[in-house]
Amino acid sequence: MAVASWNTPPMAMTPEQQASIERWMVRRGIPHFIADYSASRDVLTRAAPLLTLVFVVEVIGAANTEWAWWANTLSVAGGLAILIGAWAVANALRSRPLLSRPDRVGLPELAVFVLIPPLLPAVFGGDLGDAGWVALANVLLLGAIYFGTSYGVLPMLRWAVGRLFRQLGETLALFTRGLPLLLLAFIFLFINAEVWHVAATMGDTHLAAVMGLFFGLGAVFIVTRLPRELRPLTRFRTIDEMRSLTAGTPAAGLPATDLEPPPLTRRQWGNAGLVVLFTQGLRVLFAAALMGGFLVLFGVLAMQPATIASWTHAKVEVVATLGDVVITAELLRVAVFLAAFSGFYFTVYLVTDPTFREEFFEDVEGELREALAVRAVYLEALD
Repeated sequence: MAVASWNTPPMAMTPEQQASIERWMVRRGIPHFIADYSASRDVLTRAAPLLTLVFVVEVIGAANTEWAWWANTLSVAGGLAILIGAWAVANALRSRPLLSRPDRVGLPELAVFVLIPPLLPAVFGGDLGDAGWVALANVLLLGAIYFGTSYGVLPMLRWAVGRLFRQLGETLALFTRGLPLLLLAFIFLFINAEVWHVAATMGDTHLAAVMGLFFGLGAVFIVTRLPRELRPLTRFRTIDEMRSLTAGTPAAGLPATDLEPPPLTRRQWGNAGLVVLFTQGLRVLFAAALMGGFLVLFGVLAMQPATIASWTHAKVEVVATLGDVVITAELLRVAVFLAAFSGFYFTVYLVTDPTFREEFFEDVEGELREALAVRAVYLEALD
């Protein structure tokens, strides 16, 4: 798209440009920056195909081999009939073609999704326990789908992963600057018998819980720094600065005269913070994966199975053998445990050291500042 010169008159926003800007926001994982963003119209309606698929799978899954064939047929046919009937009634009430895709998903449609699948086994099989679990699972699934669709988690993740690969060199440079201290600390831990005794004998569930704890604490450290880092981004010094930020985006050429755009709502602040958390979390995850790979390589070369057995007080579980190289399950568990711990350590180090903190947030702040400038001129054009 051609970039408008500062000397040319500003253009009015066309419906096509508005749609292009809003698609750009969704792809960046900031759908809440869209004006009049509605849960029933913009969020749940986009999730309607997925909700319908889940409903059909649950209705078919409600069939039971212990029931009579006619009971299974009635349960499946009844569930599908209720779905089609609710769809048609909702469209009729909104003066739309009966079988067209709804333009909004409201409380009646959600009630059908949550309540009908668990009612089928309760009515035909009398199994109230399973019905309650299915209803609870549907509520949790609906919440996950709403959150993921509302905040554009999948587009945000795609954008963040692409951005990570584009800036791989910067991430490696940032990681290697803190690498000497990390290596000294974690090699010392890696050759510690107590660490092997704790981590290598840990069950898979407990290991996953510990990893979640470390990454959760790292996320808390990033989130607590976000207000201080993000608040200055909403202010613009000059109109030319705002125009330069929007150049190269779908909002290029739109009028920019207001240096004080409407303040961000709570959900918009949360959406912006989630973008930072995703992008920076991926960088930390990448650094932890590098550390884990190094520890596996170091352990394969330096740790003999007899040493591992003496440290863990248990029989060594061999995963693979490549000539003289032996990879054990204990080595993988210890490497994963210390990699997760290194990700937490790396996060704390980055957000507490002034030099590293500025470099850690600088690039993603530039991306977010561009998005805030696009939002400002987009809202001004709508007004």
